[in-house]
Amino acid sequence: MSERNYWPHFIIGLVFFAIALGVWTVKSAIDNPVEMDNTYMMPYQQVDSKIYDLEKMKREFAKKYDLVILTTKLDYPEATLRFTIRDKNGNPVKKAKVLVLFTRPDTTKHDIKKEATYKEGVYEVHVKLPLEGRWDVILKVEVDQLTVFDKYKMSTLREMLKKA
Repeated sequence: MSERNYWPHFIIGLVFFAIALGVWTVKSAIDNPVEMDNTYMMPYQQVDSKIYDLEKMKREFAKKYDLVILTTKLDYPEATLRFTIRDKNGNPVKKAKVLVLFTRPDTTKHDIKKEATYKEGVYEVHVKLPLEGRWDVILKVEVDQLTVFDKYKMSTLREMLKKA
């Protein structure tokens, strides 16, 4: 009677399993590429080289102005974002240039960039959203040689999630 040794079968099975996991990992990485963060609406290399200036401008902006988001929930499919920019005396800032980016948290595929319009103390942006759900709303505000970025997490399904 001969005894069978199953260890070689087990080791060969482990090798095939490890190869299958490696192939699955590579396929997943190719199918789901990492997309760049667009919080500052520029490539990360530029953000890296300018981050100290951006942070300094953000502090200076906070000393001079208040940015208040009036919209707490995005409507679907026609969404309107309303916000105010006021100086510390409560006077509306009329000459700010504001670019607004609506982007999904997981992809840049559905990005919508629009310039805000000013009317009677309130800035507004009207967009047609392609999908319901979560949206990151990023504001690029330029006023008095200061450029600041503000990010908000919003949804078409519930009230504003939070300021990011």
